[in-house]
Amino acid sequence: MSELHNGSALQSDIQSVSNALFAPVNTGADVVATLWSPETCPEPLLPWLAWSQGVEQWDEQWSDNTKRQVISQSYEQHKYLGTRFAITKGLQPFGFQTKIYEWFEKQPQAEPGTFSIDVSVTDKGIDNKVIEQIYTTIVQTKRKSVQFDLSVSLLGETELGFASAATSGITATVYPYYASEITSESSLCVALANQSFYQIKVYPRSSYVSASILDHADPSWSS
Repeated sequence: MSELHNGSALQSDIQSVSNALFAPVNTGADVVATLWSPETCPEPLLPWLAWSQGVEQWDEQWSDNTKRQVISQSYEQHKYLGTRFAITKGLQPFGFQTKIYEWFEKQPQAEPGTFSIDVSVTDKGIDNKVIEQIYTTIVQTKRKSVQFDLSVSLLGETELGFASAATSGITATVYPYYASEITSESSLCVALANQSFYQIKVYPRSSYVSASILDHADPSWSS
């Protein structure tokens, strides 16, 4: 006992032995967790998982994807059981397109408490098995007190694709640089103006004029 308290090698050996013993249990617990998921449950065990989830309609001829969808939506379908949502969800895993018209939605109005349902089959043909499957699903998901009219039709779907392409381009031509002769035409205009003014006063000699005229003459011109 003292060796265990001291953390001896014996404690490590016991731990290793216990891990080896509980390894299958731990592995089994992980496996059990996958069994309860529709995505990870092995296909042979899907019927048991469907039973545990309250799935009432089951066919081993369904594809693996259809089986898992039916199981995964079972809880949601039971949550809204008796509504048009539950009917639509019940038919959805099979690829059916559904339209429901209740009595007050029709023109003229139908008998109260009734509804009509149109189911379009797109990925398979219509035979008695398909019609029975549609009818059974509706009966299991509708309100028990209502009556309905069923119409099943074959719907073909196709995709119409359009494609267009546009191209554009620019062509550029590059020539080497060439310096050509540069000519320039211009004219030079010169204008010159000169203006001169001379004032000349001519007076007669003093011997020929009277004294009154000389009084107004410039003395520099007298002799």
